[in-house]
Amino acid sequence: MKENNNKWEMRWHPFLSEWVIIASQTSIRPWNGNILSQEEEILPEYDENCYLCPGVVRASGVKNPDYENTFVFDNDFASFAPHAPEVFRDDEFFKAIPAKGSCRVVCFSPKHNLVLAQMDKSEIMEVVKTWKKEFIELSQKEYVKNILIFENKGKVIGVSNPHPHGQIYATDFIPRIILQEIFASAKYHKNKNECLFCNYLKSELDEKTRIVYENDSFVLFVPYFARYSYETYLFPKRHFHQITEMTEKETEDFVEILKITLCKYDNLFNMIMPNIMMMHNAPVDGDDYSKFYHFHLEFYPPLRSPDKLKYMAGFESGGGNIINPTDPDFAAEELRKSNDEHFRNKKRADK
Repeated sequence: MKENNNKWEMRWHPFLSEWVIIASQTSIRPWNGNILSQEEEILPEYDENCYLCPGVVRASGVKNPDYENTFVFDNDFASFAPHAPEVFRDDEFFKAIPAKGSCRVVCFSPKHNLVLAQMDKSEIMEVVKTWKKEFIELSQKEYVKNILIFENKGKVIGVSNPHPHGQIYATDFIPRIILQEIFASAKYHKNKNECLFCNYLKSELDEKTRIVYENDSFVLFVPYFARYSYETYLFPKRHFHQITEMTEKETEDFVEILKITLCKYDNLFNMIMPNIMMMHNAPVDGDDYSKFYHFHLEFYPPLRSPDKLKYMAGFESGGGNIINPTDPDFAAEELRKSNDEHFRNKKRADK
């Protein structure tokens, strides 16, 4: 049994080219700060006041259809717009251009209380098919250069609606973190003629310590340089750079391991784990990233324990380097032990 203490290390993040501090000793310090409630909120299967439920009229005045699986619509309160007002300023210090893009909401299920982890594999398959369809459609828009598919889950993340849903941001620029990954992986490929991500995955598989789960096509692991207590990466074993390149077999394996990943998170503390799930695809700006960029998912849960959040406080916000209070080896062991069957399903079976 690994213990989560006595580590003061700086670990290199090869994809972002920055240092992460592992300070697991801080996890055992006395805590008189904010304590999160662990009382589970019981949601109804249908909420007539929820603007994501079937048949409800949204704030825009548009009525949702009586959908039966996934449902996609343009965000009524988008961060980017395809016809953003023209603005241009190029002073020495004051620069501005239009925030151009498309923001879409993906409702995973018509059921208001059904998280992705609880859905059947066939239902999750519909979500994955929707992601693929939306990726293809958005990538064909002339102004779109990058597509981020993600889910924000949990009140502490800042989610405005508990109905299980994700979002898709298709923008006319490449976000900073994707650019950092591109710069690092392109440089690595230029020097070694090999994929940075593939070689990193091989090293994790060789060391085995932080592997949480794997199947024929995918590997779930806590990275050596984890920034959050229970951060994980989900990598395909075969090299490809966009979700649309998954084979039928890989898609089935992706559905399986995605469900297991989310179940392990929720079972870790016997609660619906707040989480940010980010899907990293290569940009769609016309350049060729296929040789050095590697499709993957990243999960950022903000909890360090069932009742404590990991805050981006003074050093991280002001200094820029993240301090992780949990030993990644310890986190991986805890996630490995976490059950694959969702605790809510077990509760129903026990009744």
